Amino acid sequence: MIPDSKNPYPMAESIILDILSTRPRLSVRELYALFLQKNKKKVTIQALYALIRRMIDQRILVKEGQALLIDASWVAALMKFTDTVQATYLSNEATGANTILRPGEKRDIVFENVMAMDNFWTNALIIALYRTKEDNSISDRNVYGYNYHSWFQIARTAQEQSLAEAYEQAGMGYYILSGSNLFLDKAVVDSIETEGFRYQTIKPNAMLGVNYYIAIIGNIIFEMSLPQYIHELMENIYKKTKNITGFDRQEILRIIQLPARTTLTITNNKKRAEKLCRSIKGQFFGIAK
Repeated sequence: MIPDSKNPYPMAESIILDILSTRPRLSVRELYALFLQKNKKKVTIQALYALIRRMIDQRILVKEGQALLIDASWVAALMKFTDTVQATYLSNEATGANTILRPGEKRDIVFENVMAMDNFWTNALIIALYRTKEDNSISDRNVYGYNYHSWFQIARTAQEQSLAEAYEQAGMGYYILSGSNLFLDKAVVDSIETEGFRYQTIKPNAMLGVNYYIAIIGNIIFEMSLPQYIHELMENIYKKTKNITGFDRQEILRIIQLPARTTLTITNNKKRAEKLCRSIKGQFFGIAK
C-alpha cells in the first residue's frame, strides 16, 4: 500500500496516498478527478467512496468536514517502521549477503532476463548506498557509473528517479557517463530530476567500452554486459530513433523481458574501484586519470 513511484501497477490505496501526500484537504470529488488521471483501471466514484470509508476505518485516512487527509497517526507508525527497517533490515548481514562482500571478494549472479537483473541491481545499489554512508573509512561517497546506453533512465525512469532521490537524500552525488551520443543517449540528461545527477556522453575507450555497464559505490563495483542478441536489439532502437516522437519505450521494456541469461558481477576491490572512479571523475572535473 505504501506509495512506490517505480511500481507500474500500484494499488488504488497507494494512488490515494500519493495524491493526498502532496494535495491534502481534497474533497472526494476532487480526489476522484486526480485518481482517474493516475489509475489505469476505470473505477466508479461509488467504488472510491467505499475504498475511502475502509481507509478511514483502518485509520489510514481521516475526514475533516468534506476534506480528506492522511491520518497523522498512520504517518507516525510508517515513520517508525522505516526507521526500524533502516536500523535492522538494511544493516542485516543476510540482506546484503550477495552485495556487501569482503575485500577482494567477487560474485557472479545470473538472472533469467535483463529486467530481473536490473531489479536486483537497483535493490543492491540501495543496500550498498546505506552501507557506504555508514562506513567512515570511505572518503568519496559519490556514486559513479558508465552505461554504454543509459536505457535504464529512459525506459524505467520512475525506478531510476527513485534511486537518484535516494542518493540525494544520502548526500551523494550521482555521476553517469554514456559511451554513445545518439539521440536517446543525449535525452537522458533531462530524464532525472535531482540536483546531484550529472550526465555526459563520451566515446568508448579501453576501460569503458561498448556494451559495458558499471556502477561504483565506495569499494563495491557492479558491472555487466547485455547478452549479445539483446545488445543488438537495443542498438537497433538507438540507431533508428531520431526524435522523441519516434521513441518506443514499450519496445525497450519488451526486449529486457526476453529470455536471456544475464550476469551481474559484484566485486569488493578498493584499488580497482578508485581507478574506475578516477576515470569517470576525470570526464567531469578534469582530474588526472
